[in-house]
Amino acid sequence: MHFLNFKIVIIIFLQFLCLGNIYAKSAHEYAESTHKEIINIIKSEQQLFIDNPEKFTLIISDAFSPIVDFKRISRNVMGKYYKEASIVQRERFNSAFRSSLLNTYSKTLVKFQNEQIIVLPPEKISKRPGRENVYIEILTSTKKYKGIYSMYLDDQSTWKIINIYIAGIDLGRTFRNQFYSLMEKNSSDIDFVIKKWETSL
Repeated sequence: MHFLNFKIVIIIFLQFLCLGNIYAKSAHEYAESTHKEIINIIKSEQQLFIDNPEKFTLIISDAFSPIVDFKRISRNVMGKYYKEASIVQRERFNSAFRSSLLNTYSKTLVKFQNEQIIVLPPEKISKRPGRENVYIEILTSTKKYKGIYSMYLDDQSTWKIINIYIAGIDLGRTFRNQFYSLMEKNSSDIDFVIKKWETSL
């Protein structure tokens, strides 16, 4: 996971740190309504990261988990190996994947300073009920990145993130390629690969 530009990934995810019932809102409206609140959250929690990193990570986890479908993302990362894995192995990898992202987010979050996120108007109405692609631009001090986050409306009428594209890069596929590479290099030993992912935390 070292080759990913996690700061840009975090900047995208930061828009969804504010929770709330978003029934009847489009994914775009949800993104825009939470955008203004993000900076306040970051500023209010930066000192906590210094004083108590574990508590900071827990707060991030509590805020982040409801709006990201970690189970669905981790299943896609395992790809063709998901059916071969036992229920215990699936749960272990989901936990390891979730923890690896949250730990990275908590460390990167405090570095968020002058970046801006612009939610672009919908280009067209989605033809798939309950599915939306939200287009954004991320402006840093030196570059502009285009991004897309793929979302779906779950059975609780809550929009959830299931994938992200950054500058044309499919983040979900990137993680899956990494998982596949580890499997190929380690004789398709799922337990070993999961352990390796866990120890990378």
